[in-house]
Amino acid sequence: MRNRFLTCALRAVVVAAALFGAISGHAASTETNYNGHYELADGKANRAFSLEVKQTKSRAEVSFSAAMTDGSEAAPDGSGKGRIEDGVLSFKFKDSFNNEGTCTLESGKHGYQLNMVVTKVVDPRPFHFYGTVLLKRTSTKPQ
Repeated sequence: MRNRFLTCALRAVVVAAALFGAISGHAASTETNYNGHYELADGKANRAFSLEVKQTKSRAEVSFSAAMTDGSEAAPDGSGKGRIEDGVLSFKFKDSFNNEGTCTLESGKHGYQLNMVVTKVVDPRPFHFYGTVLLKRTSTKPQ
C-alpha cells in the first residue's frame, strides 16, 4: 500500500513538472516582443531598409521595403508571416520580384540582426539587400 502511494505521488510530481515546463517554455517564447518599426543601424549606408513587425502573442506579420538612397537599382518590397520561438522571430517572405525566402530576426548586443535567405529565385536584382542586415528599432509600434 505504501509503495503504491509513493508511486502515485512520484507520478504526480513528474506530471506537474512536465506541465510546469511546458507552460514556462510557452511563456518564454511569447515574452519577446518584436512589435515595431526597424531601420538600418548604419545611418551612413547608401541604401535604405525598413522592416515592420506586427506581433500578436507568438505570431507575427512582417513587411519590408528597401531602396538605394539615390533611387537606382531594384527596390523590393516584401511580406510574410511567422512565429517567435525561443526569443527568435522566424518567418517566410515573398518579395515584389516574386523571390521567396526565410528570415530570422534576433535581438543582439548592437541591435537586431535580420538574416534573409532566398530559397526561390525568380529575379536576382534585389539580392544586394538580403543576407545579414543589422537593424535598430525606431518605434515599438508599426508605422
